[in-house]
Amino acid sequence: MRIGELSARTGASVRMLRYYEEQGLLTPVRTDSGYRIYQESDVDRVARIRCMLSAALPSGVVGQALRFLLDGRAAIPDQPADRARLADTLQRELDLLTGKIESLRSSRDLLATIVADVRGDVVGPGRPGDPGRAVVRRSVRKAGPAVGHAR
Repeated sequence: MRIGELSARTGASVRMLRYYEEQGLLTPVRTDSGYRIYQESDVDRVARIRCMLSAALPSGVVGQALRFLLDGRAAIPDQPADRARLADTLQRELDLLTGKIESLRSSRDLLATIVADVRGDVVGPGRPGDPGRAVVRRSVRKAGPAVGHAR
């Protein structure tokens, strides 16, 4: 199948498919006239690529995982030390992603509280917690001599 059909079947843009090829994640066959020809198995491959990239895995890690999961190549050697290194790389990515999820969850909870307070008319001018009159607002200036600034 050609690139347009693969794009339509996977939801990945033509530009993204070219990017995946550039990163070594897809390897279409080229015709004599230069057209890319993809295999049926590339539909599943693109789905896995998109899933892993959306999980914020770097393309290099995605490439390693694809070689192990789909290609049957010796990208993950039988040597326990080499397998452990790949597992450690994947675990670091998993830990980073978990940290990002926790941070986003905290941000979401805070925003939900603020929205609920605003909707419930709990905060705002004249409401408890309104710093309006109690806070002295000052402009922030870069360090340097104050010109024409009187107190």
